[in-house]
Amino acid sequence: MPSSDPARRATTPMPDRGDLIVELVGRLEVLDGLLSRLEEAERQAKDASEFLARTRDWQEETVRTIQEERARMRQRQRALDALADRARAAVASLAHQRSLPGEVQLLALELQMLDTAGFLSRRGRTPR
Repeated sequence: MPSSDPARRATTPMPDRGDLIVELVGRLEVLDGLLSRLEEAERQAKDASEFLARTRDWQEETVRTIQEERARMRQRQRALDALADRARAAVASLAHQRSLPGEVQLLALELQMLDTAGFLSRRGRTPR
């Protein structure tokens, strides 16, 4: 704490004004460097935020695409199952004949292969 005694103040050496300016310039350079780093960090944060937003949009679009494809696959599966049901009914209705035409036998074999390969769903399947 500075002394209130005027005689004592005169004996205390004051730093040279040039030294104070040099110190001030040095501190300003440090502050300028810190400001530059802060601006760079803000730019990187903005870039990261934009990247995250684009990534989120891409993820949402991917989810929509997957959901649409699943819906198409379910629709195709239902159509295939319906066709298989009609083919089974046709084969069953002809089964009482003594000899089945080759096309009917081939159809029965193809149905069995599709069923074994797992292309037909388990719903509505008639026991063999």
